[in-house]
Amino acid sequence: MGKIIHIVLWKLAPPPSSITAVADIAAHQAQVKARFQKLLTVPGVLEGYVGEPKIADRAKGFDWGFYAVFESMDALKKYAVSDAHMKIVIEDVRPNTQDVLAYDFELP
Repeated sequence: MGKIIHIVLWKLAPPPSSITAVADIAAHQAQVKARFQKLLTVPGVLEGYVGEPKIADRAKGFDWGFYAVFESMDALKKYAVSDAHMKIVIEDVRPNTQDVLAYDFELP
């Protein structure tokens, strides 16, 4: 079995309109990026990155993307229930998104 590519895209929930709230959101996004980078230390994760689209009109409304390469499907399954992953899902993803798309495929 080959390596597994895991891709997740998010549409963020509509942000508050106040300038203070926008600044708070930017600071929170920087913290979230740092936490996603820590996911790369979960056993079985070979590499990955989180970021915003570079060509917004092709992004179909998705505001963030994450990809990770796993050594195997078993590694992806263990990652999915790991404390580090669940913490981000519960504290950052669920409360701040209106749509999530996850897509996984195997490299030959």
